[in-house]
Amino acid sequence: MAVKVTPVTGKGARPMNPRLTGVHHLKIPVSDLPTAIAWFETAMAATHVRKFDHRHPDGTVFAVIMSLPGVNIPLELRLSPAATTAAAGSDPVTFGVTDLDALRRWVTHLDGLGIDHSPVTTGFIGHLIEFRTPDDLCIRLYTDPPNGFADVEMRPDQVDFTGSPLSPGTDRSPARHSPS
Repeated sequence: MAVKVTPVTGKGARPMNPRLTGVHHLKIPVSDLPTAIAWFETAMAATHVRKFDHRHPDGTVFAVIMSLPGVNIPLELRLSPAATTAAAGSDPVTFGVTDLDALRRWVTHLDGLGIDHSPVTTGFIGHLIEFRTPDDLCIRLYTDPPNGFADVEMRPDQVDFTGSPLSPGTDRSPARHSPS
């Protein structure tokens, strides 16, 4: 369906200059709320903010808000089995970590929990790992650029495409790294 946009015209008319204030919240579909809540609490140290539970008129919960340490944007886990099936294998969000040492601490954390993840991989502007939610959504952790994004230079020459989740033509599944 095409949407027709009519420009503002007439004497003294000025086009509206709408602005965004940021990202209000992130939303991830899940097939089972209790399983997803437990996984995000364990894997990501998230906290379930119960006062923001979304309820149907009959009182059943269909979505929850999670708070992630270090992330000032709420994460909504929404019960939507059909969306979860359709999104399986996708990577809806990439979270930042301070540096390579912080990324390595995440590897140790995931290993301790027995959560499969990719090896640390060199990406276009830093290093990253990937791991999967119980619904097979890919979560990426990527090192933040030391001086912010303003002066970042994409570096395809440094990307490790060998066995990498970034390899062209792959199904984007992380090369599995089982904890030792």
